[in-house]
Amino acid sequence: MKRALLITLALNFSVLFIFSQDTLPRYWIKFSNKNNSIFTLDDPQLYISDRAIQRRLKQNIELDSLDLPVSQSYIQSVLSSGEITFWGASKWLNGIIVKTTDTIALDSIANYSFVDNLIQIKSSSQLKSKIDKFNNFKQGDQKLSVFNTPNYPFGVCYRQHNLHHADLVQQLGLTGNNVHIAILDAGFKDVDQTPALEHLFSENKILSTFDFVRKETSVFEDHYHGEAVLSIIAGYDPGYYVGSASGASFHLLISEDVFSETLVEEYYWVVAAEYADSAGVDVINTSLGYTVFDDSTTNHSYSEMDGNTTVAAKGLNIAASKGILCVTSAGNSGSNAWKYISTPADADFGLTVGAVDSNGLRAFFSSQGPSFDGDIKPNVMSVGWNTYYIPPGSAYASQGNGTSFSAPMITGMVAALWEAMPSLTNLELMHLVELYSNNYANPDSLIGYGIPDVFQLLLDNSNYGALVDFSEKIKNVFPNPFSDQVTVFYNCENSSQIDVSLISLTGEQLHQQFFSIEKGLNKLVVELNQVYSSGIYFLVIEDEVIKLIKSN
Repeated sequence: MKRALLITLALNFSVLFIFSQDTLPRYWIKFSNKNNSIFTLDDPQLYISDRAIQRRLKQNIELDSLDLPVSQSYIQSVLSSGEITFWGASKWLNGIIVKTTDTIALDSIANYSFVDNLIQIKSSSQLKSKIDKFNNFKQGDQKLSVFNTPNYPFGVCYRQHNLHHADLVQQLGLTGNNVHIAILDAGFKDVDQTPALEHLFSENKILSTFDFVRKETSVFEDHYHGEAVLSIIAGYDPGYYVGSASGASFHLLISEDVFSETLVEEYYWVVAAEYADSAGVDVINTSLGYTVFDDSTTNHSYSEMDGNTTVAAKGLNIAASKGILCVTSAGNSGSNAWKYISTPADADFGLTVGAVDSNGLRAFFSSQGPSFDGDIKPNVMSVGWNTYYIPPGSAYASQGNGTSFSAPMITGMVAALWEAMPSLTNLELMHLVELYSNNYANPDSLIGYGIPDVFQLLLDNSNYGALVDFSEKIKNVFPNPFSDQVTVFYNCENSSQIDVSLISLTGEQLHQQFFSIEKGLNKLVVELNQVYSSGIYFLVIEDEVIKLIKSN
């Protein structure tokens, strides 16, 4: 992808919402059992995918009643009771979401023998715009455009990878291949028009899309937040921008209603997580969180942030019990009166991520722990302060703030690690990420276990250490044979200036070129456009020598 040098333009990142709001109230109807079901635990392929079954087998997880779908006969009984529209079912919570204004029918349903509970989870009066929920991070005021950035291929986002030495993991070819990630978010605006995400379509890496708020498959016209999250994981524009797991595959799922903040969204989240489980995902990224609602009588208290009280936390814990690694943003309330993590960040078995900058300094807005029951939260930290991401439809990176951005950084890293070590269970991998964090010996409520070093984790727990030559600085040279230029990938421990020379067989220096390089992997383009005869030459960089062949 070509760019002009150092273009600076104002970035207009406003979003126009043109779809209509559904104002009908929502209700949750919980059933007492799953009797009269046509499904059994002996035939799981009828209701979950082979990939979901294999995940359970690999991690020695037995099927149980939570895997069975909700009783269809109970659903039909409810729907035949009046003017009621089915909106979703949760097998984990054993109930359904409906929308209706038929209060007479609801009174009857509440007395059915198979109904445990019936509550309203969204009223028709709750229509407050919730765009501000996602404006805790800034949308950068500049488009960043560079030519041949150093630290190839990561470019502008090199430092947010290098803080974890995740760049070294990717240089071993580990980018999350064969790992399936579900992103539960508010929308994925213009993902299909964003150049750095084109490979997801050309390589069939978008496995499915669904909007659980509006019950439709279309997600690319909605809110921008999920697209930004996806770009941090999957963006791929080598030399300029590379995400934390550009080789992974994705399910893009909307569970967030941007027009209101109500309890129904936690139920949508659980329904979406169940879908992801049934589809066979390995990792769920949730850059969402819930504390207070438009109806203040339904607000969560800090005492409910105990890891297993809220609907979202219960859902996340069940997802983890099915072998999924759930990565969740801690929240952006660290500097306000609430200050604590949100839910499902409090969930007992989730990997909750707070925010630091690329130097490892904790972001002032990053929500604090612990969970109310004393668990270490956040679990770990990643770059969520001045994080580089790709805005919808743009060819250029911008920067933003929020734990919404630190969570996908970690999501991509665990995907790359799971690619390398597929025999690990989700909880084993989560423990290793904590163990290899810089504050593991003394975790606290601000940064948890700290900043993971995923490269050291990989070296100590896999056979990839045998592939690493720490002494070699020249990592690759191509093309060889050369014609008029060669490209060199050169790794440097410190920023410096180096010279590159072309030497003949007789020892004559034929070409010399100087480069300013930075710590990490650099891409050097050596121009050799003079007339050289075919034969053998030597490319000398500092104390390393590479043999080159000049073609005819």
